[in-house]
Amino acid sequence: MTSHADHADLIIVGGGMVGLALACALRHSGLHIVVIERGEPPVRKSLDRDCRVSAIVMGNVKILQGLGVWKYLQEDAGPMRSMRIWDNQEQGGIRFDGSEIGEDVLGCLIENSATQKAMHKAMLESDNIEFCSPAEIVEVQWLEEHVLVKLADGRVLTTPLIVGADGGRSWIREQAGIGVWQRDYKQKGIVATVRPERDHNGVAFQRFLPTGPLAMLPMTEGLCSIVWSAESSEADRLMTMDGDAFLDALNLTFGPVLGRITEAGERTAFPLIARLAKHFVRDRVALIGDAAHCIHPLAGLGVNLGLRDAMVLAQEISDARRFDEDWGKMDVLERYMKLRMPDVLSVMGSMEGLHQIFTGTIPGLKEVRGLGMRLMGNSGAIKQLLMRNSTGLSLPVPKQIS
Repeated sequence: MTSHADHADLIIVGGGMVGLALACALRHSGLHIVVIERGEPPVRKSLDRDCRVSAIVMGNVKILQGLGVWKYLQEDAGPMRSMRIWDNQEQGGIRFDGSEIGEDVLGCLIENSATQKAMHKAMLESDNIEFCSPAEIVEVQWLEEHVLVKLADGRVLTTPLIVGADGGRSWIREQAGIGVWQRDYKQKGIVATVRPERDHNGVAFQRFLPTGPLAMLPMTEGLCSIVWSAESSEADRLMTMDGDAFLDALNLTFGPVLGRITEAGERTAFPLIARLAKHFVRDRVALIGDAAHCIHPLAGLGVNLGLRDAMVLAQEISDARRFDEDWGKMDVLERYMKLRMPDVLSVMGSMEGLHQIFTGTIPGLKEVRGLGMRLMGNSGAIKQLLMRNSTGLSLPVPKQIS
């Protein structure tokens, strides 16, 4: 039945940023890696920039450097030197500055399509990675010694491990019979590229509103990317506005911090749903990125979690190969799961807590919120610890695979 099958040491389903990061991490390992991508959706442009952007924290910038990807990407990266957070129309707030933790920047804002393009270039440095796109899997069979994968074009592959990096509605997760816990926030996130009157100077802004946060994130050439989270009915109303009306609403909501927002590109919106897979691994299958966990985009940390997944899994596969272990077996995969679960649960819990704190209507919550922000702003040690954790600099994640 499998005598005509091609063998792959690893099959990665999903050619997005996280799947490509795993391939890049292992590109010098000598393993034959096959990446299967159904087909990338067209890039939605806003002021000639990709609508979808990611805030890559400094710890993950170092990962991209270790992967050999950063050299293709650094010119497209908008540095975030500091971040200002404040509560609705209240005065004060918190400012986080990279210099507080000995870094020039907290991270960089990068268009998703630019990151994927850079990862493709890094992959081309290796002859061990086969990128199949467009390609569709029609059947997966989990057998004792390997996984059997059948493609729509008739090709058959076997592999000791298949990795689901195919997003929040993961087909691989479904085929493996892995359920999810889900939290629908009844909100949508509106994203667009905008042009402010004043230079952002590398500062990221986030204003928390009763209906959700509005983030203004610094891009190159003075542009900003907005992520405006709002209750679904309000988001739908904002999406139906014409350009001038939306600009007026945006300026009224964000305020004059950067002067007037003079131009906004095409908008797109997506529902905000948190998901957590009930199992990250099963025998001969592992989930990474959004296939394993989706979080509220409050702090733009989703893809950062996924990149850390990819690096930890890559290191476990590399170690297993070195010690002649079967990296598709549970004793290896459980090591990946145990290393990743604290980070994932901590970030998901923090995002849920922030959502409740800033959207809750409990009497006195506003005053407690304000006190907490003042205490955080004045507490150097706690603030630095929070910053090092949120930027990924203090986490036990390899920056390149040994």
